[in-house]
Amino acid sequence: MVALAAPRTAFADEKDPKTEPTAATAPPATVEPPAEVWDIHDVTESPDKKYYFAGLRYRGNVIPAALVRIFVDGGQTIYTSMVGGEFEIRKRGFSIIPALTFHEVGTGDLLFKQNSSADIPGNYSLVNSGMKILYASVDLLWSSKVHRNVDVEYGLGAGLGALFGSLEVNWVKEGTGAGQLTGENGKTYIPCQTTEAVGTGCNKADHQNSSSDKVGGYREKSWFSGGSKPVIWPWITPQLGLRIKPIKNFVGRLGIGWSLTGFWFGLSGSYGLEQKPKP
Repeated sequence: MVALAAPRTAFADEKDPKTEPTAATAPPATVEPPAEVWDIHDVTESPDKKYYFAGLRYRGNVIPAALVRIFVDGGQTIYTSMVGGEFEIRKRGFSIIPALTFHEVGTGDLLFKQNSSADIPGNYSLVNSGMKILYASVDLLWSSKVHRNVDVEYGLGAGLGALFGSLEVNWVKEGTGAGQLTGENGKTYIPCQTTEAVGTGCNKADHQNSSSDKVGGYREKSWFSGGSKPVIWPWITPQLGLRIKPIKNFVGRLGIGWSLTGFWFGLSGSYGLEQKPKP
């Protein structure tokens, strides 16, 4: 007997359309965004992003002798130092930099004479500053790029300082000995230790409008005690400088400026808080 093969239909080799995924029903492919490349030497700053830096600063402050002589006869160039911490907030080439700065304004013994006054001992005084200033300030700086890693900066700093420490103001008389100072007239002067006869320079009568005997290392009183020593000091300074950014996480600055305490030049270094993106 011959076996008969089952008839083959037209759909025998076709798959069930109900179980075959189509382009319309297949799940969409997941496309991962390209990972951000972290290049420590790429110092480009996005205009839509804020950047933060924290660091330290040093400023050398110079009061030229020529400036001192505008107010008194005598004196010399005075150099003092300022150190502090700063925090930079930067966006679109503009930096806001709050800072807390300590300024040491101490000097040695200096001999001053009242401006354009007679050359007599009563118009001379010894001054020795042990003053210090603590400033709270902010710098507002705009920048223009001159190189991939360098910007020229220009702007203004402003703040207020609290003064503390001693200010010695002592009368002098002609003579030689301990603490001897030489005036521009070639004469030598020594500090008055006690009040002496009129005409020596060690007496109230020898000085205009003096209410205290400034002898024996006299310390000037503050404004709060009726004296002439200030307790606050303004900080206002136009400034110009360079902002140098060799890598993403470091910024250095060189700057110059002018304030009520003289000319200054400064440098600073700050660590950038920008973080490497996580995958």
